[in-house]
This record gives sequence, structure tokens and C-alpha cells, in this order.
Amino acid sequence: MSITNDILKGVRILAFTTGYAGPYAGRLLANYGAEVIKIESKKGGLDTFRHYGQHKDIDAAPRFIECNLGVRSMAINLKHPTGARLIRELAGKSDAILQNFRPRVLDKLGLGDDQLRKVNPKLVIVKLPGFGSEGPKSGYGTWGFNLTAFSGMTYLWNHPEQDRPIGSQGVYPDHLGFVMGPTLMVAALLNSRRAGKGVTIDLAQIEGTAYTLGTTYLETSVNGDDPQPKGNHYAVAAPHGCYRCQGEDRWCVISVRDEDEWRAFCNTIGRAELVGDPRFANLQSRLKHRAELDGIVEHWTQSRPAEEVMTTLQAAAVPAGVVQTGADLLKDPQLRHRNYFAPFADSLIGPFEIPRSGIVFRGMAENALRLPNRFGADNEQILGELLGYDQATIEQWRREEILT
Repeated sequence: MSITNDILKGVRILAFTTGYAGPYAGRLLANYGAEVIKIESKKGGLDTFRHYGQHKDIDAAPRFIECNLGVRSMAINLKHPTGARLIRELAGKSDAILQNFRPRVLDKLGLGDDQLRKVNPKLVIVKLPGFGSEGPKSGYGTWGFNLTAFSGMTYLWNHPEQDRPIGSQGVYPDHLGFVMGPTLMVAALLNSRRAGKGVTIDLAQIEGTAYTLGTTYLETSVNGDDPQPKGNHYAVAAPHGCYRCQGEDRWCVISVRDEDEWRAFCNTIGRAELVGDPRFANLQSRLKHRAELDGIVEHWTQSRPAEEVMTTLQAAAVPAGVVQTGADLLKDPQLRHRNYFAPFADSLIGPFEIPRSGIVFRGMAENALRLPNRFGADNEQILGELLGYDQATIEQWRREEILT
């Protein structure tokens, strides 16, 4: 049986990545068979996530491990002319570059697009800068949190009665970037093989995030309105919200969109008389009396466990879902049924489980995820077997701190 880990077999990618979006994009590509070589240096250029943890060992940072599964490691000083030259040689034997450094960082090191394409015209280059490679804000330092704010999402992700933006702890731009990046890279690689010419993809994370708010921009450009936070209000469903359930901080979301679901909901909660109540006669009436309706719903939910609320309503074909915690997700029977969590019995941080990509290829097997190689562990194999340098030369470079 063919395996998913061979889909991109034979594709070599050089990764200049840090943080979340770039490294996780590399992880996804490696998981499906690409040889992803992460380029770093202790002379400047370590992945910032190597410092996210309690261990002094830079290979033992949990966030770094999470984002770099399956990735190889090359430690080389890019600020040294020999280090930059070796990377250009390696680019000549590679298919793609993945990077999320600030714009022009690699250009200053002699590793810009033009320099790399001199040795490999077919090279595909995918960049994930926060604001893009050009423009007055292109040089800004960015993380998912401030990109979410700049896109307008933090402002809208709120309840209307709040006096300040709340947003989410989730780094939404990073998640979009690490999915869009590999997708576009594979498309560009297919085009490179067909046309014999590479392409540079400038994927600004802010633009990818703003793109998801398309209807918001339409509301402004077409109607001249300034969209405001709506909380859990939804113009085409009522009741529609997040309702308190039995227990500490336990909640369930419920969404009733049409008259069939409304009747089923009323019958399920033992309030069949609400179907004939003029306050709730149709969607517009229910929206008008939303506060009263939410009170009725929560009176029913708060005396029941969230899981019971969900399963009872789902059995009546009414959409409902528990607001799950991390602990809930780890034991969720649906995720367990799909083998969503990949276990690691032994690692530098001890045993742990981690989500896989979330994609299942039917009729194909999938090998276990592999821990990232230790810092610089692949130097000798890459320089010796791939680029053809002898051991004495490699040792000399190590003494000169070109390999760091």
C-alpha cells in the first residue's frame, strides 16, 4: 500500500523559518515526504521558539518540537561568506525555499531571489512575511497576535457591550499562513516542472487574514457602514449563542436556523408551547425577542451537563456543540476514533501526544511523525554526501565557526 509520507518524496526544501507559521508549514511539507532542511545559526538566526520552555537545551523547547516535526537541521553561519556560498550551492540542488524572515534579511546575506536563481532558475520561493515584502509597513516586526489586531479581526471578535477589544489568544494568521504556504508551494512546484522556471510567492499573512473578512469589507465599501462587534448574534439564526451549562465554566453552543429546527428544539426541551408563542412565531420575531429567548434556553441548559445538552439536541437534529477545553479534546471519542493524536513515547521533554495534520488520505497508509533532528545534526551528511566535501574540510569549517 502506498503511504502519504511519500507524496512529496524527492522534493528538497530549504527552510529559513522561525516562530509558528514558517516552521509549521515546513512540518506539513515534511510530513508528506519532502526533505525539509532547516537552516539556523547560533551566530544569529536561531528559531525563536527554541527559547520557549524551561529547558536550557535548545532542542527541548516544546513549541519548537511541535512546529518542526520531521524537519532536518543544518547549523551554518550565514553571515560568513563561506556559509552563504554553501547555501547557494545547496539551493542549486534543491527545489524550493520556504522563509518567514523579515523582508530583505536574506538579500543582505547574499541569498536573495536573484542570487539563488542564478544557480537554480527553477527554484520556487515561498515567503510568509507579516505585511508582505513591499510597502511602508513591510519592515514591521509581526506576530500572529498583532496581525490579528491589524486585520480588524480583534475588534470584531467581541461582544458589543465590551469597552475594549478582546479578540482571541489563537494566532489565526499563522494558521492560515502555514496551510496556504505549502498549498501554493506545491502548485508552484508543478508549474516549475512544467515551465522550467521558478516563481516567488509573496504571501503576506495580514492579507491572508483580512481575506477571511470579505463580507466586512463589502459592508463598508458597498453600504458605507462601519461593522461593529456582534458577539454571538447571527442574523439568520435564533436561538444562536453560547449557553451556560451545569458545572464550573461549562458551556454549549446552540444554533437554530429554521422552523423545523425550532419545533424540534422546543419539543426537546419540553416547551412545545413556545412554538405557538407569538414572540417566537418566526425568525424575525425570535431575533426581536432574543434576550427573552436566550433566558429560556439557558434556564434549560444550566441544569444539565454540556455533553448532555449537545447529545440531546443533536439527537433531535438541532446543531449544538460543547465548548471543549484542551483536556476535553484529548479524550474526545471522535478525535480518538480518527487517530488524530500522534503519540511520542520518548523525547527530550518526555512522553507526549500531538495533533497530526488533520488530513486523511483514504486507501493510503501513514507513517508515524518523526521528532525534529537535533540542532546541526545533518551538517556532515548534507555537506559530505550531498555537496561532496571531505571530512577534513568540514572539520576546518567547524573550527572556523562557519558551522555553528
